[in-house]
Amino acid sequence: MSLTEGSLSQLDRLEQRLGSSWRSIRQARADTETRREHLRAGFAEHGSPDTTLVVFGSVARQEVTSGSDLDWILLIDGQSVPEHKDQERKIKRLLTELKFIDPGSSGVFGRMVGSQDLVHNIGGEDDLNSNTTRRVLLLLESHPVGNREAYDRVRRQIIRRYLCDDRGLTHSGQDARIPRFLLNDLTRYWRTVAVDFVYKQRTGDDRKWALRNAKLRMSRKLIFAAGLMRVFFCHLDLAAEQARSTLKARQDVTLLTDYLFEQLAISPLDILAKACNDFSIDSHVARKVFDNYDLFLGILNDTKKRHELENAERHDDLRKSAAWLEIRNISTPFHEGLVELFLKSHDELTDLTIKYGIF
Repeated sequence: MSLTEGSLSQLDRLEQRLGSSWRSIRQARADTETRREHLRAGFAEHGSPDTTLVVFGSVARQEVTSGSDLDWILLIDGQSVPEHKDQERKIKRLLTELKFIDPGSSGVFGRMVGSQDLVHNIGGEDDLNSNTTRRVLLLLESHPVGNREAYDRVRRQIIRRYLCDDRGLTHSGQDARIPRFLLNDLTRYWRTVAVDFVYKQRTGDDRKWALRNAKLRMSRKLIFAAGLMRVFFCHLDLAAEQARSTLKARQDVTLLTDYLFEQLAISPLDILAKACNDFSIDSHVARKVFDNYDLFLGILNDTKKRHELENAERHDDLRKSAAWLEIRNISTPFHEGLVELFLKSHDELTDLTIKYGIF
């Protein structure tokens, strides 16, 4: 049975090549499709050309497990009108009726969000952590429900903003044209997530410390790694060759915008699987990444283990938690696998990672 319907995905191909069987990934993808179908059915009569209900997190990454919540925004691309607040209320009510778990209390999600700040406030004092989070996750792990016109427009304009404002990208004389404005913002987001994790620990606003730490080690790190790979694919992927030629000859970002728009719609696991397939990455490296991520999803889908992680707040709790020990045991080889993938398995990828990803 395929991990996705229809033709083989990159993840399918890698699974077959390695002779692996990622049951938890397969289950998470099946559960994701069920969750998405519930959303599609529940919101079939809602939406307009200037708004889209956008969901994030596990539903977007195709990694739904038994305790997954639902982070969402009502994305508005157009003139703000009083009816938008009514839409927001209806979304909250319907999600409650459909028994979806509410997003966290940070205020980043579960509300209406206009497109202007997402497109125009990249960097500077007005680019608050909440705005950066929404913008980056809109690119790296989001999924539209119902009418997607506003969603597609905003994502395309965000990508164009990153590319058009990147003078090094459009005017460089080098062959390797890496969208560094985008790369730097992805890196900034990843570091912000890590810093905010400690901030919440200090302020006491971290009641699910162990679960948040597990996600930081695994799923948060995954989407950052996949984001880096998408950026490096702008130079390494044969499918981007025409986009590179057009960019070099005419400083025209249109085709590269189209390429990134398509790549950013692919799940993080499939992006890393594509790298392993395209670059013929050694099987032991690929297994470190994907076998351990499969184990991670299995832990999150185990009600008892997830409950244990959600309720482990003190270090004494962690020492007694078998689930936390499992997380530690899989997160180390997962991290090592990513390091080997980016820095030890493919010469060009290693050079790009050192030159653009580190310094």
